[in-house]
Amino acid sequence: MATKIIIKNTIRYKILNKKKVPLCDYEGNCKNKAYREVYPSLMKGKNKHKGWSYLCEKHFKQEQKKFKEKLPNCDID
Repeated sequence: MATKIIIKNTIRYKILNKKKVPLCDYEGNCKNKAYREVYPSLMKGKNKHKGWSYLCEKHFKQEQKKFKEKLPNCDID
């Protein structure tokens, strides 16, 4: 099965089983399927001007440790 990567508006997608699935945004080079959508803009401090991003499970746990388990997020369906 061939997969196809689509780049549109800085959100990268992969076609899996005829469905568009977002990819991890971490530093622009991770090609894993996104696990969570995070919202650093909802936190206090210097992250206030950041938007949102998709992260794979590995990078989500890494960022969650960095922000001491207080990273606002939601699941991806």
